[in-house]
Amino acid sequence: MLRKLLHETLSEAGYDQVTFFDNGKSAWDYLTFLKEDSKVDINQEVQLMITDVEMPQMDGHHLTKRMKEDEQLFNIPVVIFSSLITEDVYHRGKGVGADAQISKPVIVKLIQTIDQLIL
Repeated sequence: MLRKLLHETLSEAGYDQVTFFDNGKSAWDYLTFLKEDSKVDINQEVQLMITDVEMPQMDGHHLTKRMKEDEQLFNIPVVIFSSLITEDVYHRGKGVGADAQISKPVIVKLIQTIDQLIL
């Protein structure tokens, strides 16, 4: 239900080219696929990543860390959008290079953050 609300809100805010993944590994596999395609400018194709902390197969912290350690992906802003943002989780997110961290379900703040990071 939150995914549908998020999709609708992003679309209303003008972000209508959005791809959703069921887990962190699928998102990473997609990024890897794009990196291997020499015809794709990955920074034009992916302008921002929104991730949750808890996801199956690869959590959001691990996905963020892998992106920020990759020479082709490190410039892509990563926003952790999770109901689990505690002080410890926040510090861990900073440690892996998250550009922003927002508690669910504050979607308005998420949109404001996206605007700041990519506009």
